[in-house]
Amino acid sequence: MYYAIHTPDLARAKAFYTEVFGWTYRSDDHIEGSSPAGGLGAGPPGIDLYFEVPDIRAAVAKLRELGGVAPDPVQAKSGWSCLAEGGDLGLWQPADGYAEADPKCAEGDLFYYVVPVADDEAKARYAAALGWELSPGSHSNGWNIEDSAPPGGVFVDHAGAPDLYFRVGDVEEVAERIRKAGGTAGEKQPNSAGWHAACSDDQGVRFSIGSLRQS
Repeated sequence: MYYAIHTPDLARAKAFYTEVFGWTYRSDDHIEGSSPAGGLGAGPPGIDLYFEVPDIRAAVAKLRELGGVAPDPVQAKSGWSCLAEGGDLGLWQPADGYAEADPKCAEGDLFYYVVPVADDEAKARYAAALGWELSPGSHSNGWNIEDSAPPGGVFVDHAGAPDLYFRVGDVEEVAERIRKAGGTAGEKQPNSAGWHAACSDDQGVRFSIGSLRQS
């Protein structure tokens, strides 16, 4: 799995996320030590989440067979990738040495995600193309993706890009840092595993922060 945060002003985005999460960056704008891996890039505000597949051409073919929309994959140093379903679903077949078998999901890392889909047909199409096994979640219309690292789910309601949750130690403390850095942060909300808050950066990129309840 890999995520890419896009903003119109890359330097400003780097400063924001350093202030909020303490991120530092490699020369290629990847986030140093992120696990799962992530990076920043210039572009319209948004986050792309790429799901690892063993054979991207087979995944693209399955999406198309089931009525989905997927462009031909393109190759880069890190492997083959494409943004399918109108840009909402990222597929990635990593080159040798780029896959991460056991992401840490530590503080500042991506540690949960939700993939919104329009209907049960889209849910089945995504699951078939990516080899997902789904089980009922804690919310109506919600489904858990089994054996996903980091954990994630599917929510049947509307089509859209995945919602990403970054792990923090204290939701209220980090929410205040986000506001002071020029972003927005909602009130802390409880969930089955802990707490979360919906946020956005100072250029309009939406994300969430979350912490785990101590056992």
